[in-house]
Amino acid sequence: MPLEIRKLIPLFLFCFFLLSNSLFSQDLDQKITIIAKNQSLGEIISKIGDDGKIFFSYNPQSLPLDLKISIKVKDKPIHEILDMLFRKNGVTYLVKENHVILKGRQKEEPGRTKEKTIATGKHTISGYVKDKETGEVLIGVNIYNRDLHLGTTTNAYGFFSLTLPSNSYDLVFSYIGYKDFLKKINLEKDEVIIIEMETTSLPINEVEIQGKNKQEEVRDNSLDVFRFSSKTLSQLPGFAGDIDIIKSLQAVPGIISYGDGSSLFYVRGGNSDQNLILIDEAPIYNPSHLFGFFSVLAPDAINEMSVYKGDFPAKYGGRLSSVIDIKARDGNLKRFSFSGNIGPYASELTIEGPIIKDRLSFIVSGRVSTLNWLNNLPTTLKSFNVLFYDVNAKVNFKLDNNNRFYGTFFYGYDHFEQTNESTYPTSGMGWNNLACTFRWTHTFSSKLFSNTTICYSRYQYDLYINNEQQDKWYSSISGLTFKTDFTWFLNPKNTLHTGVEITNHNSNPGNVSLPNDQTDPSAYPIAKYQSMEYDFYLGNDQMIGKRFSINYGIRLPVWQDIGPTTVYQFDGYHNFIDSSRISNLSAYATFFNPEPRINVRYLLNNYSSLKAGYSRTTQFFQVLSSSVSPFTSLEVWAPSGPNIKPQKSDQFSVGYYSQGFKTKLSFSGEAFYNMFYDHIDYKDHANLLFNHLLEGELREGKAKSYGIELMLKKAGDKLTGWIGYTYSRTFIETPEVNDGKEYPAFYDRPHNVCLFLSYSAGKHWAFSANWIYMTGGAITTPIGFFYNNGYSIPIYGDRNNDRLPDYHRLDLSVKWTISKPQQRYQHSLILTLYNAYGRLNPFSVNFDKIQDGSGNIIVPSNLQGGYDLIPTTISVAGIIPSLNYQFKF
Repeated sequence: MPLEIRKLIPLFLFCFFLLSNSLFSQDLDQKITIIAKNQSLGEIISKIGDDGKIFFSYNPQSLPLDLKISIKVKDKPIHEILDMLFRKNGVTYLVKENHVILKGRQKEEPGRTKEKTIATGKHTISGYVKDKETGEVLIGVNIYNRDLHLGTTTNAYGFFSLTLPSNSYDLVFSYIGYKDFLKKINLEKDEVIIIEMETTSLPINEVEIQGKNKQEEVRDNSLDVFRFSSKTLSQLPGFAGDIDIIKSLQAVPGIISYGDGSSLFYVRGGNSDQNLILIDEAPIYNPSHLFGFFSVLAPDAINEMSVYKGDFPAKYGGRLSSVIDIKARDGNLKRFSFSGNIGPYASELTIEGPIIKDRLSFIVSGRVSTLNWLNNLPTTLKSFNVLFYDVNAKVNFKLDNNNRFYGTFFYGYDHFEQTNESTYPTSGMGWNNLACTFRWTHTFSSKLFSNTTICYSRYQYDLYINNEQQDKWYSSISGLTFKTDFTWFLNPKNTLHTGVEITNHNSNPGNVSLPNDQTDPSAYPIAKYQSMEYDFYLGNDQMIGKRFSINYGIRLPVWQDIGPTTVYQFDGYHNFIDSSRISNLSAYATFFNPEPRINVRYLLNNYSSLKAGYSRTTQFFQVLSSSVSPFTSLEVWAPSGPNIKPQKSDQFSVGYYSQGFKTKLSFSGEAFYNMFYDHIDYKDHANLLFNHLLEGELREGKAKSYGIELMLKKAGDKLTGWIGYTYSRTFIETPEVNDGKEYPAFYDRPHNVCLFLSYSAGKHWAFSANWIYMTGGAITTPIGFFYNNGYSIPIYGDRNNDRLPDYHRLDLSVKWTISKPQQRYQHSLILTLYNAYGRLNPFSVNFDKIQDGSGNIIVPSNLQGGYDLIPTTISVAGIIPSLNYQFKF
């Protein structure tokens, strides 16, 4: 084990033992003192739970909670107090895995013989869970029977399946932001049910949450998976008054953003192109509007977002670091509604409703920029035109209980240009994203569920070289995918997942387009790429006994490059040798890299668990860019081939999770170590644009990252939030770069802190704050200068030998709900302050000269003369205020 990760183990173990022994212990032999005079049984039970750190589970209807009792005991074991308290009051109790279950005496009807239920086999209860108001399916709902300690959750389509012995059961359906739903069922045959859950904004009595499946919550939760519901996203302070799906990831430990004005993010030491973003299973190659200030995904169209960091299930592949799986809303099946957000930078409108009530629904959400009023500010030096917009649409058709169809469409467009006194723009650029998905879900039986998907994604970019002549440089990437996967609910302890996926990838790394089919001898045509990817995966979620759960699987990807294209050969020194033309559909490179994955959890008790995992992932498509600019629109995608090996990663992780048994606090801690193979690096001063030999600019090496992630969360009716801390390091070693010495990646930022708080003050006011701190990014600066013929020439040492100043930012939001809760038309005003205290966070450092005697810095500076060189920084933005009007009907 590397020395660096060994240094982190004592800190991790300290946090583990501290919390497990102090917050979540439960011992019936410990001694406590209880003194009560004429108090209710319910109050005494609550006091025993608070003093003894005991969690009681019971049905309030079956116990005499209002019974007045007097009791006085000092320094007695808890089990003796329980015997004394319950025996004479008709209450029995039993302990299951440190869980105290209370039961009252069953009342027998006169003249009726007591019957005994005998299990005569097993049957399956399955179905869908929906929102009662809209009819949309709910993802990740917990379904649990507390007597058997067995349960399940709804999948990404709201479907669940649970097999139990024949008997009568109370099933509890619980979901954050919704009232718990209790379903009594006499399971004598297979049952198919539809559950509709109601939203709630009311406080939930602590005594009556005994049905909530804390064991499942502990078993499922860890830092490698983080889920945002639409309700959680709405609480975060957005950029410029708009909820930002991608920037919300900054609040997750282990995810580091580039900074202001960028949608780039880095997960556990991986590069930004190693993150897979999916919208209804279609990949989004570039999630940015306005160079990254806004995300392309409109928040009103989002149902839920799941974030997987490294240990993602076998059904996901193609990236090394993370998967951001976004599910779009299905649309209201019950009634028509509309909502919107009007702001100074962008405005949004959403319309949804049933086409056929309870069977066919639609949702359309559109957003457009409103930025050109900035041209009128006196500080504007040049005129510019900015336009971006996006459209999200979806239809949801329920053919019958076994067949559902979904169609999703997304399109995002950006255009930016600067102009002067002439008719034509002096410079400009544009880019767009397109994603279309058609899905069919089919229920073969109560235990077998399938999802079949056809999706198409495309990203293309245009850089105008000469607008007057309509010259431009353009690049693109696209993919057409067919996949089908099956979920087999074998039994309550085993859920199998398997599927196949076939994708046709196309990439144009960048070519010059001239009007009237003209040619430019300096614009050498660059070969386009076409590849086929075939994937098969198999995984199982298995429970072993009551404490062990294991998720294991394997993904088998096959990558094949096919013509037509041109392949270039290089010698051992990366010098061009020869080229060969590949004919149409001829294969010229094939890769096969099995990807085993395993994740084990051990339940210490009902409130805490340990986790360990290993995953191997492979990436065949990568962005080629040696720039460290925060702007993300200009990208060159290239596949693995004869000159680019597939990148591979091995990640090891261990973690601990604790959920407060009586409190609403939870703690997570996870340590990871990641090894990257065939990591792509670049020679010094690499040229990747207008270069048909760009593969010769690449170098291959290895990288490693390691770290620890900690998070403390608080759930509550009024005050909610979390604080997260990440310590991580990322180092790269490439034989032909930096003299073969190891150096930190430019996104290596050892310390990262995120603090989020949300407070609801009554029915009309809500406040939220989000504070982020990061160590400054690594950069390369001169270690000295020498002078020759009047020129000062910088001397550079090791790569990334210096750092930018530390980054920190505070975002604030105040929401005033104008309407009353019961009104149909809901509207509110939201005031946000992005970077509330005006921190100027640099993303670039330049070395300029003092031009005059007063010390004024001129950029660009005079390169001649003996003036002193001093560093100057460039920042994106100071305080950005916004006042938005939101409405919903």
